[in-house]
Amino acid sequence: MCVLLCHAVESLMSLFHVKVIWHNNSPGTYVYFMHYSEDASTMTFLVGAIWILDTLHVSLTCHSLYYYLITNYGVPMSLEYTVWSFSVSVLVNVLVIFVVQFFFTHKIYCLCRPQLKWLVTAPIIVLVLAHFGFGIVMVSAMFIDEKLSVILQARFYSVTPATAATALVEILITVSLCVLFYDSGSSSAFPRTKRLFHTLIIYAVNRCMGDRIEFHRWKAICQLASSIAEHPAIPSIPGFGYPV
Repeated sequence: MCVLLCHAVESLMSLFHVKVIWHNNSPGTYVYFMHYSEDASTMTFLVGAIWILDTLHVSLTCHSLYYYLITNYGVPMSLEYTVWSFSVSVLVNVLVIFVVQFFFTHKIYCLCRPQLKWLVTAPIIVLVLAHFGFGIVMVSAMFIDEKLSVILQARFYSVTPATAATALVEILITVSLCVLFYDSGSSSAFPRTKRLFHTLIIYAVNRCMGDRIEFHRWKAICQLASSIAEHPAIPSIPGFGYPV
């Protein structure tokens, strides 16, 4: 039971990290609208839409935490099922990742040399679409079957491929941006421009490192599902490996 509780706390804390990220992103969104209002309407709309979706994701995550930690406090049986807000939050998260990764892919396409545009961006586009497809399959399975065991069952054909695809995309985007920024900074004769490109390189690397939270989140959830499936203290239900 101790292992089960540890995995439950770890998975729930990984959901809390989402709120921390939102708290860090909101001031940046405010600064953007205050100082860069002259940007194209498409860019302004994109920033606003991402912030709204991110806010919705945090709200759904808070509802999930309230359901497990407050409403069902001391009720281990509640861990056997996924609350509706968790499934919807995964759907919103898949959509946000899809939009953001395509945005950076488009920027890489614009910055690349003409003969390298599709050579660099085509693998990224394929992986972005793969992640989106695996994510939709996973969300569909969660809506069809609310048992937490469905995540364990989908671990190899949906969760793991989706996580691997998005990790590869982030690595390719980060490497591409760093190479492009370094090349542009090296060819500039102005020290201020060089510093700006170096700052952008640091931003690109930090962005990639921050996405590790998504991996740890799904790792913790899969560990929780596995612990519930194997723990004899949890009453037997179909799908968890024990007879009814």
